[in-house]
Amino acid sequence: MTSRRTALSTLSSLAAGLALALGALAPAAAQTYNLRFSTSQVNPGEPVVKVMHSFADRLKERSGGRITLNIFTGDQLGPQKKVNEMIKGGARVMSVTDYGQLSQFVPDVGILAGPYLYGSADDAKRLFASEVFKEMSGRLEQQGLKLIVADGLFGVRHLLGSKPVRSPADMAGMTLRVPPSPIMLETFTALGARPTALPWGEVYNALQTNVVDAAEANYGSLVGSKLYEVRKVLSTTGHQIMYVAVVTSTDFFKSLPPDLQAVLLEEGKKAGAELTQLTLASDAAYAEEMKKNGVQIVTDVDTKAFAEKARVAYSKVPGLTPGMYDKVRAAMAH
Repeated sequence: MTSRRTALSTLSSLAAGLALALGALAPAAAQTYNLRFSTSQVNPGEPVVKVMHSFADRLKERSGGRITLNIFTGDQLGPQKKVNEMIKGGARVMSVTDYGQLSQFVPDVGILAGPYLYGSADDAKRLFASEVFKEMSGRLEQQGLKLIVADGLFGVRHLLGSKPVRSPADMAGMTLRVPPSPIMLETFTALGARPTALPWGEVYNALQTNVVDAAEANYGSLVGSKLYEVRKVLSTTGHQIMYVAVVTSTDFFKSLPPDLQAVLLEEGKKAGAELTQLTLASDAAYAEEMKKNGVQIVTDVDTKAFAEKARVAYSKVPGLTPGMYDKVRAAMAH
């Protein structure tokens, strides 16, 4: 009887121990992470919105449902500047932004959104693979912003207004909407315009009410927001090739288990490549859509004159590390 009691007691102890062990493991196994995923773009057909959805789907699948992204379009969480500040403060948010906007935290990264910087897609690839870029992204991380996507092509930016712009002289005195990015403000000041920083969600109304004369953006954004309804002349200035930067909180990223950190970065890399492909494939179709809606597309633009005049912007942006522009140029040359 005693040995039976002992055996039962031992079994009971083992069962209790197993239950405790499983209980300890359960929270870790069941830990899920929900993030709000923010963009200024509105139209579900825009490449960046499509990629946000495919990225979210792949992330959920590969993480076994442990990471869920809830997508908020059209600045529902606030303008990019505000959302990026929330992320710096540790919010569980992911933001589709760009290096011009991120320069408020690390001024040097604004160079990556500068005028006429990239001569080709290969230039950009070399830069994003370089030690110079690695050092910049490290400084962003120290500021609380972890890059998940670094090099998704958002598009080449052009000028939409009510008259053709073929040379910098045609921009004299033009009131132009630009993103709240120091390098963009300096670029268009150098070109003789009067740049006005506005969130993307306010651009249609600003054009409609003549608060600004013109706006600049890539084809996808111009068509997605139907700006062709209020301005009918697109001048292909090609003043900026914009790459998307998707960021989340450094503290949040570090709190993830190592396997989920790896999944997030791997899928981020795929998302960047997917966005580049979609953007390149869709630009011609967007240009056709604008033509069908009565937009005149001006192609005889003196981009060399624009590039020469805009170069001074790199020396005007406050806070740039001396010599950093030359380092970036050198990184693209190798």
